[in-house]
Amino acid sequence: MVAMRKSRLSSLKGLERFQVALMEDGKPDMVRWLKSKKKAKLLMDEVHKHIFDLGPPTPPGRRTGRRSHHQLLVHHASEIQTTIDTMRDIEFYMGRFPYSEVKIAKHRHLQFHVEAWLNELYILQERLLQLLTFIERQHRKDPRLDHIKAVCRMLNDFVVDSMKKGVDIRGRHVHKWRLSDNQIDRLVGISLYTKMPSRKIQRAFRPYYESEYRKIRRRWREWVASGTDEAQNLADAYFEEVFKLILDDKGRLVYPSRLKF
Repeated sequence: MVAMRKSRLSSLKGLERFQVALMEDGKPDMVRWLKSKKKAKLLMDEVHKHIFDLGPPTPPGRRTGRRSHHQLLVHHASEIQTTIDTMRDIEFYMGRFPYSEVKIAKHRHLQFHVEAWLNELYILQERLLQLLTFIERQHRKDPRLDHIKAVCRMLNDFVVDSMKKGVDIRGRHVHKWRLSDNQIDRLVGISLYTKMPSRKIQRAFRPYYESEYRKIRRRWREWVASGTDEAQNLADAYFEEVFKLILDDKGRLVYPSRLKF
């Protein structure tokens, strides 16, 4: 069983490997829970309440320190995965303009999604750094704390340095001015001619606007796709080190020494 688990984990990498290891590590608790008819019924009642009744959850039983630690690690990893998934969603949204009525200008639609992607990039950096802070704090007074701090400092610098360019672009956009790009600015200028009183000028510039919009959208979409791939590679490299830091070579979570239960 251990060999099968190790083999399965070795076929994965980075963030996915980390998530699968945590899921496998949490299975025994779930199996023990479901073996009790009383607890299994409580679980099904909570599922029913969550889907249909929307009532307040039943206060859980006493949570052990180890269970809380495991759940918080799962939460951190899930937040990071969701952010990368959202970055990929934005790439998809950029490739479509689903509005029949022209109430939203295509260049504003494009700019909105580029800015949204930059915000997600910033969120990704914050989530990666927050996980390092969490790991350090959880291992206070642990015999391995010095080693953990050293690895976390290395990973912190790796994340900040690798994401500096994109995060700086986002920072300028938020704190000083909206995203400024020569190509999108050109679209704004061309769009003005499509609204001129002269129908002849409108007819001349509308096809040109559409043609330039598609070209510029393709360039930005390729930039976003490339940036998302780099973010995924960064997260995978990051989690390869986190995996070695807090899980053993069989993929089992090594709990902080202060958490006995």
